[in-house]
Amino acid sequence: MYLKNTSNDVKKIMEKIGELDKINKLKFITYILNLWNNNQINSLNETNPDLLDDSIDINIFNPSSIGYPDLVKMLKEYWNHFYQIYRFYLKEYKELITLFEKLSFKEKKDILSEIFLHLEHDELLPDNVDGYEIANLIIKF
Repeated sequence: MYLKNTSNDVKKIMEKIGELDKINKLKFITYILNLWNNNQINSLNETNPDLLDDSIDINIFNPSSIGYPDLVKMLKEYWNHFYQIYRFYLKEYKELITLFEKLSFKEKKDILSEIFLHLEHDELLPDNVDGYEIANLIIKF
């Protein structure tokens, strides 16, 4: 279920996510979605791009970029309702987090696309969210 022309690092992360049980998978995916929602997926890999000088040219990618500003909030509420995902335990995912944070801007977008394809395939999205559509919008950005 990989996109064309993805790096081996993207494939490695997606394989590791696929090995997790449902709850831990959703916890890790929530971590990545939180980064996306907080503008931390950007062309300079800045952890807080909102603090940068306005003269710095940076491409910020977030859910609003594809027309879904409340997507992450909606998904977290949905998952918390059905799966009681309350905490994210960083220690359990240290290797995955390190791998993800080292990825390029394009690779992070590829991971997001893969995540939505995976969530759609595993039927982990609310009925009103089409994972294929979200993945397609991410790819086009």
